[in-house]
Amino acid sequence: MISHVFLYIILTFVFVSAEVYSQLKSATVPVKWISWTLLQGLPSPGYYADNDGMNKSLRFTLSWQVIPLSYSFSSNKYLTNWSFFYIKPVKRFSGSAEMFFEPTVATGDYKYSRLRRFQWNSGARVVIPLAQRGEYLCFSLGLAYYNQKSLNGELNHGISYEAGIYSFFGMSGLKFNYYSGSSSRYSLKLYLKYY
Repeated sequence: MISHVFLYIILTFVFVSAEVYSQLKSATVPVKWISWTLLQGLPSPGYYADNDGMNKSLRFTLSWQVIPLSYSFSSNKYLTNWSFFYIKPVKRFSGSAEMFFEPTVATGDYKYSRLRRFQWNSGARVVIPLAQRGEYLCFSLGLAYYNQKSLNGELNHGISYEAGIYSFFGMSGLKFNYYSGSSSRYSLKLYLKYY
């Protein structure tokens, strides 16, 4: 009886350990893209300065990151350095240059700077690793064009400067933006990216 139990334990261990160390089959393409798209739909919260020179307040916002093109500086020799839309975190935070599009929606109109709720930025940024090839800590610098309409329909647009610091395998961080020529010049966003 004990020998049967012992044999069962040994066979179970052999089969289970073989499964644990085997490579996973690649996910089907539709499942990969559907799950990735759903996770990218989750917004990152932030605050924008609402300022008219005399009065100031903060406006809560939600923003989304769309990165259509990325070039990784330290991709391994078996992978291409270029990525389109679907960018693996290790390729991005181990050093990369990327183009981005960032739509942002505020919870209400900007009362003091008289701007509408919707804004978009489009530009380029460089991500530079600082610790553990960017998985523990990295930072980014970016330059973008921003576009936002005022409540009376006039276009509020110009150049935006961005600096960010990221941690936790590139899934969270803080981004600071300075909008030149805008009455609402500053924003601080919590960067949340789900993979």
